[in-house]
Amino acid sequence: MKRFRFRLQRVLDLRVQIRDEARQELVRRNQERDYQINILRHLEDEYRRTSIQEGGTYSAGDLVLLGTYCARLQKQIEHQQEVVAKARKEAEQAQERYVETSRDAKALEMLREKKLQEHTEQMLREEGAMLDEIAIQRAGRSE
Repeated sequence: MKRFRFRLQRVLDLRVQIRDEARQELVRRNQERDYQINILRHLEDEYRRTSIQEGGTYSAGDLVLLGTYCARLQKQIEHQQEVVAKARKEAEQAQERYVETSRDAKALEMLREKKLQEHTEQMLREEGAMLDEIAIQRAGRSE
């Protein structure tokens, strides 16, 4: 019986490798996005916690320090929002690359399966024809 050989196996292997690398990149980008979001949440929580409370008693020095600290936190929050937006965009791009590379690899995998099925059917037909020929030869001898 003739062994199945997929002519595009090297291409399939390469596309599977590219898909796996794209998946790893997607995981890294998602982790980075989540990390940046957590930093942003921490900064926002810190801002809410340290903002001036109504009815609170503060000295002039405390108000100046608190105002300066809150202004700095606000700038950090704005910067972190930009970082988060960039991280989200990069994660989306990585998702798109993964989907595209996955689609390419899946197409070749499906082609391979189709060719394997055709090969198996052809081998079964040849085997059936061979068995028929053997049966005919035996029938001719026994007469």
